[in-house]
Amino acid sequence: MRKERGVSPEDVADRMGGVCPVIHYYEAGVHSPSVSRLGDLALALGCAPDDLIASPRGEASLVDLRSVAGFTTASVAARLRGDPASHGQLIDHRKIRDLEEERKVPGKMLWDPETSGLLASALARMYGVPPRVLMDA
Repeated sequence: MRKERGVSPEDVADRMGGVCPVIHYYEAGVHSPSVSRLGDLALALGCAPDDLIASPRGEASLVDLRSVAGFTTASVAARLRGDPASHGQLIDHRKIRDLEEERKVPGKMLWDPETSGLLASALARMYGVPPRVLMDA
């Protein structure tokens, strides 16, 4: 949304009364804005809060699903590390970010269909969506 409107991260931070690195953290998925900060962010961008997190049906990305569920990449990684589906996978926020950005995720076992299916199911449960929605994203 920021890029579409031609606004710099510095301008958004100024309008929100914050600091620029926070905007970069939001965009990278390192942190998610609180509900009040989401309102501030929407105001700074001249849009509704739903515009920042809502996607048309069937067009949600993994970032959208994670954000709507209220997670950061770090919190997703931490929860997955505690899930039996990720046993031995060494899941961290970088792997979640790589997955969201459609980059190859390092980890030999992650390419095993059974393991990846278990992880996808765990993510779907965490995000509160059916597995098919997660796979489409």
